[in-house]
Order: sequence, then structure tokens, then C-alpha cells
Amino acid sequence: MPVSPYFVSLFGSGRIALPFAYSARRETINRQRHISAHTCTLNPRHLSTHRKMSAPTPTSLPALTSHLLSNSRLVYPPSITHATNSSLTAPIAALQVHPTLEAALHILNADLPSAHFFVRHMQAPPAVEGMLLHAILHRCEGDMGNARAWAGDVEDACEGWVPKKKGEERLEKEVAQGCKGKNEEQSLVEFVYGEGSKGIEGLIVDVESARGRKGSGTGDEVDETELEERIRTELGRVFEWCKKKFGDGAWMDASQAWVRHSEEVRQQSENMVSGDQGWRKF
Repeated sequence: MPVSPYFVSLFGSGRIALPFAYSARRETINRQRHISAHTCTLNPRHLSTHRKMSAPTPTSLPALTSHLLSNSRLVYPPSITHATNSSLTAPIAALQVHPTLEAALHILNADLPSAHFFVRHMQAPPAVEGMLLHAILHRCEGDMGNARAWAGDVEDACEGWVPKKKGEERLEKEVAQGCKGKNEEQSLVEFVYGEGSKGIEGLIVDVESARGRKGSGTGDEVDETELEERIRTELGRVFEWCKKKFGDGAWMDASQAWVRHSEEVRQQSENMVSGDQGWRKF
């Protein structure tokens, strides 16, 4: 039996004044529904397809976190294995949660440019959470040099030192206190990776090794499933830490989370996005 014209009139006509991203997405959905209404009949095969297409989009922080953690694949660069799900970009932004939580959601959604926008405002202590996500982001895109640089800075700050000046200059007391979690005796690195573990560097080495063996054609077996699970655990622990420290409610003024960068970090950032270093421009 053909789909009722009433279905078409409900969803195929009329427009609502919405922000551009929402309006563009709504127009695409309307067009798809209009075509479907004129070309499909409701036999079991079409019903099955329709159910898959009409699965509700997660919109709450718990739903988005659960969905993205279970579906992320970040052992290899997102451009190869895990395209951005553009339908989740607007729901993530609409949460208006603390920038570290939003950046983590964008990383899981393989939307690295959106994540980079946030972490570039959190590149110095006490914003160790943004610094850690910056390391994870560069590891995901394959820039292992910058991933290691940020990992080293996070570890220095979590131990109370000015990044790149370990053993020479201590962080100011207030800044060092800001690096700690809420009611946590462990540092961020210890909380996420465990005490006595290989820490951030351990995952960088293993991801780098997996990618190298994959591209070498040697046939060496890589336990990608186990590695993906470790990455999901890593980001899950980051979520847990950040929700405890910053809460999961809306931060209407995200600039409250921004920190002033050192001159060294500012210059490095400019070099990375100027186009001269081979990295994308933001």
C-alpha cells in the first residue's frame, strides 16, 4: 500500500526558521522523506530500512557518551575508518557542557577540527584536562610528535612542575591546586591510566606500532580490538574525571574555562595553524 499523501504533507512542506545547521539538516531529511513517499511501498523490507533510518538521535550527555564510546574507532585516523557523524554535531554543541566534555565528545565523533577549537583555548595549567585531550587528538590524527609533546606537558603539570621545566620551576600554588580533581588524591594521569602504568606514552607507542604494522604489509597481527577498548576506557575515564570536577550542566560562558598561554605555547600554536607546518588552518 503506498504511503499516505498526508505523510508527505506533514513532513514535505513548510519551513521553520532555525539556525543554519539545523535548517540544512531538516531540508535534507524532508527531501529524503518526500522521495521515499513517492517511490516506496510499505513492504517488510522497506519497513526494516525505515526503522534503521529513523532511529532516534541521542541528545542527552549520557546517551551521546554511551553511543559514541561504544561506536568509536580511533586506532587509525578518522579519515580512514571513522567518518564524522554530522547529525551528532549539533546535539553535542546544544548541550553547552564544559569545553573539555564537548571536546571529548567531538573527538569520539571523529570531528577533530571542532575538538581542536576547544583544546586550543586550554593549553596551559591548570587546564590539564584540555592539554590531555590535545595529546589524544594529535594521536588520533597521526601527529605523534605533538601528541608526545602535549603528553609530556600534562605529566609535568600533574606533578606540579611548569611544563618543559621539570626539576627547575614549580607551578604557583593556586595553579597546581587547579590541576587536581574534585576530591581526588590521584593526579589526572594516574586517574585515567592507573598508577605504575605506561601512562599516556604507552598508548601513543601502541597506536603508532599498530599503524606502522598495518601499513607495512608484513602480516604482523595487531590486536586492534583490545587497543580500541583501551582507547574507549581512556576517554571514558576522562569523562568521569571532568564530570566530577566541572559537573555535567550547561556552561553558558565557555570562556570561563579558557587559560592564558605562555608565549612559547602561543608561538607554537601559531606555527601549527599558519599553514607552514603542514597542519590544517583553524
